[in-house]
Amino acid sequence: MSPVVESALIMSNHQIDPTVFAIVGATPAILRALFARLPPEARDAELDEGWSARHCLAHVLDTEDVIVGRMRRIVEEERPFIASIDASARLRDGGYLDRDWQSLLAEFETRRADGIAWLRALPPSQLDRAGDHDEAGEISVADIAHQWAYHDLMHLKQAESIIQLQLEQGMGRTRLFYFDV
Repeated sequence: MSPVVESALIMSNHQIDPTVFAIVGATPAILRALFARLPPEARDAELDEGWSARHCLAHVLDTEDVIVGRMRRIVEEERPFIASIDASARLRDGGYLDRDWQSLLAEFETRRADGIAWLRALPPSQLDRAGDHDEAGEISVADIAHQWAYHDLMHLKQAESIIQLQLEQGMGRTRLFYFDV
C-alpha cells in the first residue's frame, strides 16, 4: 500500500470535500450530454470485458441504492455489517440491461438528486458513524461519500474509454499520434 493511501486510511477527518458534491451533482448531466448524441451501436458495444457504455450507466443507477443505502444504514444502525456486491449479477438480476438508456438515466437523475439532498441534510456529527465492510473493514459515512464520487469518475472514464475504443478503427495512420502501431 502506498504511503499516501495508508496515511489517508489512518487520518480520515470525516468531513466531506466539496468536490464530492460537485462530481456527484454533475454526473447525471455528463451522462445525459454523452448519451443523447451517441448512436445506439456506440452506447451498446460491449468492449470492456462484456461491458458497454450503457452497462456503466445501468451500474451507476444500480449502485445508487448500494452507496446511499450503506450510508443510511450506518446512520440508522449501530455499526452495521456491510457486504460486498456482485455488480454484474445485480445488473442482470435487476433487469437493468433490458431497459433503454433514457429510462435508466431518468431514474438515475431522480435517485441521485434524492441521495444528494439526503447527504447534504445530514448533521456533520453523523459523518463519523461507521460500519464494518466485509473487505475494507471499518468505513464511515464520510468515506462512502468520497467513494461515491470516485466511483462516478471511474465509470464515466470507463464509458468514455469504451466509446473511444470504437473510434480507433477509423483513425487510420493518425493512430500513430497516440499508439505505437
